Amino acid sequence: MARSVLGRGTARERVLEAAMALFGEHGVNGTSLQMIAARLGVGKAAVYYQFRSKEDLVLAVVEPIYDDMARLVTIAEALSTAEARRDVVVSGLIEMCVRHRRLAAVLYGDPAVDSLVQSRPELAATVEQFTALVTGGNLDTHGRVILAMIVNGIYTAAIDPNLADISDADLLQSLQAGTRHLIKML
Repeated sequence: MARSVLGRGTARERVLEAAMALFGEHGVNGTSLQMIAARLGVGKAAVYYQFRSKEDLVLAVVEPIYDDMARLVTIAEALSTAEARRDVVVSGLIEMCVRHRRLAAVLYGDPAVDSLVQSRPELAATVEQFTALVTGGNLDTHGRVILAMIVNGIYTAAIDPNLADISDADLLQSLQAGTRHLIKML
């Protein structure tokens, strides 16, 4: 029997790392389980041993972001004003995107991830709650455009290869300062 080159206890993490790298290079739909196995130097069965399906693997890759979103929703919903809820969620979004810079690059705008999230009621509900907290539900057209600029700008700055040389701490500080300035325009 062939022996796996995946180290005991690290196999799952190595599969997740390889998947995230390949998803970043080729997108989720452009990455096969065979590609992940080849990157690791193992057979596809070794990947299936860790994850029952590609969908399970994708969910495991994106899980940290959705766990963070769910925590932010819980914290924000405990606050008394829509403005305070929005501030906590937007600030949390900045921290989340900076902390998960590589993962944000995989998630942001990938149609396969969007489709998978919409197919999972618990994830779709988290995104819906998160979005409602960000918008506050009562923004006019001007406010909605400004808010879209803020949220999309946060994601884009976190994944922009031209900003890869900026430390997480400096990026976090710059995004927080810029966001505070733009939120005043709402």
